[in-house]
Amino acid sequence: MSPENQKEKLLKKIKANKLEIIFIIAVISLGIFLRTFHFSSWLHFEIDQAFDFDLVLPAVSDGPQNLPLLGPNVGGGLLRLGPAFYYLQYASALVFGNTPTGHAMNVLILSILALPLFYVFCRKYFSKIEALGLLTIFTTSLYCVLYARFSWSPNVLPFLILFSFFALLQAFAAKEKHPARWFLLSVAAITVTSQIHFNSFFVAPLIAVTFTAIKRPRFAWKVWLAALGIVAVLYLPVVLNDVKNSKENYHYLKEKFAKTKPGDIFAANTIFQTVQYSAYEYFFINTANDQINGTKLTGNGFDCKNCQENLGLKILAIVLFLLSLVVLMVKFLKEKNSDRKNFLLLAALWFLFSFYLIYSIADGYRMYPRFFLMICPLAIIFYGFLLQLLRPEQNKKRLAIFCAAILVLAGLNLQRIIPVFQQLQSAPVSQNDDIETGDIFPNTNRLTLGQQVAIVDYIQSKAKTNNYPVYLSAKSEYEPAFWALLEQRNIHYYSEINTKQLYVQGNYFDIRLAGASDKVDSKFAALESKNFGTLTVYFMQPLPQAATAQRQADSQREKTEEISIVSKLLTWEKLFK
Repeated sequence: MSPENQKEKLLKKIKANKLEIIFIIAVISLGIFLRTFHFSSWLHFEIDQAFDFDLVLPAVSDGPQNLPLLGPNVGGGLLRLGPAFYYLQYASALVFGNTPTGHAMNVLILSILALPLFYVFCRKYFSKIEALGLLTIFTTSLYCVLYARFSWSPNVLPFLILFSFFALLQAFAAKEKHPARWFLLSVAAITVTSQIHFNSFFVAPLIAVTFTAIKRPRFAWKVWLAALGIVAVLYLPVVLNDVKNSKENYHYLKEKFAKTKPGDIFAANTIFQTVQYSAYEYFFINTANDQINGTKLTGNGFDCKNCQENLGLKILAIVLFLLSLVVLMVKFLKEKNSDRKNFLLLAALWFLFSFYLIYSIADGYRMYPRFFLMICPLAIIFYGFLLQLLRPEQNKKRLAIFCAAILVLAGLNLQRIIPVFQQLQSAPVSQNDDIETGDIFPNTNRLTLGQQVAIVDYIQSKAKTNNYPVYLSAKSEYEPAFWALLEQRNIHYYSEINTKQLYVQGNYFDIRLAGASDKVDSKFAALESKNFGTLTVYFMQPLPQAATAQRQADSQREKTEEISIVSKLLTWEKLFK
């Protein structure tokens, strides 16, 4: 076909799908707005973000040889995953700047790209109207929006898991001309996904391997060899790290498994707890109504104190969850089209392995919404199976009911997003006493990068007047963020306040949540207090009788815990020394 004919064919296709394209653009534009509005000034930047920032910063400043061979740790332990997220963050910082915002741009961009990808993925099974409706839910979901607005390794999972599974489905599509290429692309994407979070480390490869085994493709041996090569290359940093460190990370992995109790597949109470956790989180992702944030369910079934609240909504969530599962099974048994059946098979495997993962941790851990980041597209697809029962394309009445249902779900999410944005806006100027904590964070206060930067400006202004080093005390969740911001500005600081060793020549700052006690330590005199909305800063001076020396020698300076850990991680440069 000549270029002219191809262009003419494309124009005809665009014209025929004009309304669909306009709607997609409008919905995605809304999604971009929700994810980018005051992205930098409202950025969530606390302990995990500060650690990642400190870890990637040397590579951006001094070269990629300073990139680590390992990635994020697992559950606060010593075991670490592969470094894929840090490499993504490094690329982001190179393009957008070596700042907290620049480091977070990779999450924002991938979250935006997930919007059209979700639509294309849904079109593998759903009709245009149905897929557009599900895209609307995915775009406006409070869960998806909030996790798109800050840097954290699990936050890129929705895009990566969608891309991995789309490529996998494409590799087995009946009319696909280049299945091997798509298969190798899916192998690469799944390998990267497995390095992002401990959940995806197990679940994503298991889903892909099981799906491939069921489909039994007849690829040439060169394709299989290339697939193994891709996995080997992408896991090369992890292997080299263990070779250099006497299999240290591998031993941590063995210890992790050794501490994990083998699950009893017939533990009825744990199964029911897993149903509850899954149902409540699916409900939250679709409706913005959260029932599990930071919760550990106890007792048998509903025979527990923290199961009684909002019982009606909880029952509704469980009914919708179980009904959607039944609909999936019925659809799978009845489906004859191979491509559509592949979609349902993948959805079933996605559910089964994810459900078992939640089951394996349900009895011993508090359940946090982040555990479902790899599952959130599936949660919306599950509700899509129920909405599909309305058969919106059959007549206008059914279409109206379908559209009304989509608008209700989108409206519920937007109704929750607005007050969250208002709280973020007022965080630098108001104490925000009335905070709804039922979203993605278990904290009771909104803290933003904007107010943290304002506090560091204040600290810097005080330090400039006398050039004394800075000492600060703050809550453990956000104290490292101030260390990272001070480090970025080359402000001379020490990791924390030690009341046993106080110095005359020192600028002391106590950063507290607004409304906390205004009494400073008895060894200090408060020179000034300044309110920064949800945070208040006390500028202090040691009392003469409390000071132990004139000034701390720089050789005695202790590194922060985060910087100390970063300095011990093996990098490419250290590997070849």
